[in-house]
Amino acid sequence: MVVWDLPLRIYHWLLVIFVFGAFITSEWNDRSVHEFFGMAVLGLCIFRIIWGFVGSPSAKFKNFIKPPSKIIAYVTHMLKRKSKSMAGHSPVGGIATIILISITSWFAVTGSISNDGILFEGPFAYLVPSVSQLATKLHQNAEILLILIVVMHLSAITVYRLWLGQNLVPAMINGSRDDKEGPGGRISTPHTIAGLGLLSLCLAAAFLAIMLKPSVF
Repeated sequence: MVVWDLPLRIYHWLLVIFVFGAFITSEWNDRSVHEFFGMAVLGLCIFRIIWGFVGSPSAKFKNFIKPPSKIIAYVTHMLKRKSKSMAGHSPVGGIATIILISITSWFAVTGSISNDGILFEGPFAYLVPSVSQLATKLHQNAEILLILIVVMHLSAITVYRLWLGQNLVPAMINGSRDDKEGPGGRISTPHTIAGLGLLSLCLAAAFLAIMLKPSVF
């Protein structure tokens, strides 16, 4: 069955590319390219938040944010290797998704209003000059959080593969898995086209913000 819709899968892999690009260019101290990647991440985060309300069943927040009791029960079954493969996020996967969206949004937002005090300002720094310096410190000092969430994400994939015998990667490429329970990711063609349009619009708006930002010179 279809477990992940096409717009969500494209979002996922673009996020991998842009987050990696933002991290590398930060290490290289290439501010202009880093800004490009960072704003792309912001556009993706905005898309994901909207898609969490209007996307496919497996993409909607209401279908994968679970109460503590269900999360504990799922973890207990995981430890016993009895957890069932689900069409969509598991209760634990739902938590991880919210954390991932939150941290990437945090980085993108703080980066968009940060500055280096000399030659660089984020596209929206001029809108909130009073908090720009604070945002810069938060953006720089929270890098460990991004590294941590990436490590956790890769570790979870490994645990599912080796401990539970579930390979999660192919479904995020082709969108499908067999014999799964839970909300699926099937949507109509018009819904898919609308999702791709929304994704493109969010990215275009992010890049436009870079082009229209005031010069610091």
